[in-house]
Parts: sequence; structure tokens; C-alpha cells
Amino acid sequence: KKPFKYFNGYQTGGRIVVNGNNIYLTIGDYNNWKLPQSDKSIFGKIIKINFLTKEFIIISKGHRNSQGLTFLNNDNLIFTDHGPKGGDEINILNLLNEDIPNFGWPLASYGEHYDIVPIDDFANKYAPLLKSHVDNNFEEPAFYFKDSVGISEVIQNYYSPNSFFVTSLKNKTIYNLLFNEDTKTFDIKNEIYVGERIRDIIYD
Repeated sequence: KKPFKYFNGYQTGGRIVVNGNNIYLTIGDYNNWKLPQSDKSIFGKIIKINFLTKEFIIISKGHRNSQGLTFLNNDNLIFTDHGPKGGDEINILNLLNEDIPNFGWPLASYGEHYDIVPIDDFANKYAPLLKSHVDNNFEEPAFYFKDSVGISEVIQNYYSPNSFFVTSLKNKTIYNLLFNEDTKTFDIKNEIYVGERIRDIIYD
């Protein structure tokens, strides 16, 4: 059995979108459980960088490894986040929110710890993986996969209103999801099995 690593150099996020003078960037937690909830660290955050001033601000926190990011509309971002063993998320971030929304990781997750993770006092304190987000004052996912799909990129489906494509690595599938404006949630419309790990997808 391999030892559990409390630092993971490829759990890094790194998705970028640009709008006007601003860059939006996802940053993973690098498997450091103490930092996603700390306002003194940019680990486990989404940040906004101003092109002109080169200054940045944290606009959301509590993320594990967000590898998908796009605009839902002018005021909202959609982003994906890898869960641990299960619990891959699709979330909506309201850019008009004056507070920093907290999406819960690693205190809350619909996934479970991998078998390699020691369930000790450290894990129980920093990563208890509470199931309800809202009951613990965190943002609920707009959609989550119970089992791990290896969620990655998200882009708009320009041929269908309120429709988005979400890619997966582990399941080698593109998911076509419909956004429900009334409930701010997503439903799977259909699935396209590709047979290869899909990290990126672009609109041509």
C-alpha cells in the first residue's frame, strides 16, 4: 500500500477564461486540506486578475481541483470540480456576490475518501466530507455525479438554449447537460461515449 501524500503536485486546477480586462483562474488545493478554507492562501480558490493593474482578488473558495470554467451569462460562471472518490461537481458562481462564496471542500463533499487516506484526527478535523453543503453553510453543487467520472472541461452548446457540454476523463464521455433556470440546477440530457480521456473541448 502506497503512503498517502498530503501534497499532490498535479491537483492544480488551472483553467482560465478571459472577459474584458479580467482573467478568471481556477487553482487546485494541491491536496493540502488546510488551505482551501484559508483566506490567506490561493490554494483551492478561483481568483480574478486585472490585466491593467496586475492585482488579483479571491472570488470563491473551497475547491479541490477545478478543471472546467466558462460563463453561464455575464453575471455567472460555471465551473467543474473533481471530487475525491465520487462527488464530481458542477457549480455556479455569481460574480455579483460581494461575499466570497464557500463551496465546502474539504469539509463537505458528496464523494468519499480514497482507501489510501488515513481516517485519523487530522482527516476528521480538516476533511470530514460532510454530505449536506447547505446545512453546513456551504454552496450546494448545481449538479454532482455520485460516482467519479473524472470531470473536466465545460463549454456552451451553441445549438441548444441553456445547454452545456461537460467532458470526463475516467468515463471517456461527453455529457450534454441542460440548465434549469428556475432551480439553478442541471439535468443530463444525453451522453456521448468517445472512448478516450477528454480533458479539453472547443467550439468550432
